[in-house]
Amino acid sequence: MVRLHLMNNIFKNILIGLAAIRANLTRVILTSLGLTIGIFTVSIVTAGVSSIDREFDKSMEYYGNDKVYVGTWPWSFDFDWWKYRNRPKVKENSLDYISQYSEYITAASIKKNTWTRASFGNKSSWLQLNGVYPEYQDMLSGTKVVNGRFFSQNEWDLQRRVIIVGGTVRDGFFDGKDPIGKKIRLNNVTFEIIGELKKQGMGMVPGGTLDNLVIMPSTTFKRILTRWGFDELVLQTNPEDMAKAKEEVAMIMRVARKIKPGQDDNFSVNSADAYQEQFDSLKIIIAGMGFLVTGISLVVSAIGIMNVMFVSVRERTKEIGLRKAMGATNNNILVQFLSEAVAISIIGGSTGILLVKLITLALANTLPVEFDLVLIFYTFMVCVFIGVTAGMIPARTAAKLNPIDALRHE
Repeated sequence: MVRLHLMNNIFKNILIGLAAIRANLTRVILTSLGLTIGIFTVSIVTAGVSSIDREFDKSMEYYGNDKVYVGTWPWSFDFDWWKYRNRPKVKENSLDYISQYSEYITAASIKKNTWTRASFGNKSSWLQLNGVYPEYQDMLSGTKVVNGRFFSQNEWDLQRRVIIVGGTVRDGFFDGKDPIGKKIRLNNVTFEIIGELKKQGMGMVPGGTLDNLVIMPSTTFKRILTRWGFDELVLQTNPEDMAKAKEEVAMIMRVARKIKPGQDDNFSVNSADAYQEQFDSLKIIIAGMGFLVTGISLVVSAIGIMNVMFVSVRERTKEIGLRKAMGATNNNILVQFLSEAVAISIIGGSTGILLVKLITLALANTLPVEFDLVLIFYTFMVCVFIGVTAGMIPARTAAKLNPIDALRHE
């Protein structure tokens, strides 16, 4: 019975505090604006980084943790590109050296790369082209042929004009209908679609999605698209042997290219972990900047709530004195003003969460941002903490007022 009376008393004081908020709604909205900005920032940064992380992992599946790539350029965002512009192109005959002398490479293929205009009827789009060996089918990471088939050794030998396409071709050219057996034009040459790759969605690194990709025999690529693009070697190894494989491949390439001891490599040996390291650094910078803005916003909003609560205590001193004269305890007054501070924080936080949710819905087809219930819960708890922290001193000041002095206040 005593506990029920206590809960009823607490609830009553909370309602009094909320009534005071309704009476000063404009002030409350302006006060909560800083918290809205802070909660919006931390929510969008947290949700964004988490979603980007998932998309990056999906892109990394394309490169694979079991692949070594040999090319002209290093996979780095901070290299001095002019140092590498005169490097000789990677050639297919390097695969013969690697296949003959490598202990750790289990499969290999050339990958010829370029971009070209593709068209079907009155529709057109720029697509990325890869010319590869038949063995490349077993080296695909993160996706497989889900419709149709890969090209055969015979088609590679005869330089057939057959292609395997990503989801962009199906959706963009054929409105989601089955593309197998259809023909499109690449570089003004007609090709037949014989296979379709599993749809991946947006990638977070260059070439990190197969949706806009077209794969064809490297012999066909070389005959029709000889003037364009660049080549790289795709080598498969066991993930646990990655470091040894990269070191071994680098040594074999130096021998094949007759590079003397002390001379720099004129090629680059790359793997997916190069992008991973750079992405991790970039993610830390983005998160750090976001949380810095969030921290400043939350501190400013907490100070703003505290100032407003002090003003509220001063304006309602007589009300406090009257309530005490009618039997309200210090705890009753404390709960009343704390509930006001917490309510202001929740209003600001909820507005920030709502803005994030609206943005994620508006950009659902463009940016893969997800906003889960766990994040909402933690955001709510942050709002309560800020409200209690910012409102405690003003609430205690109100609770300690002498009722006689309060009633005399002008």
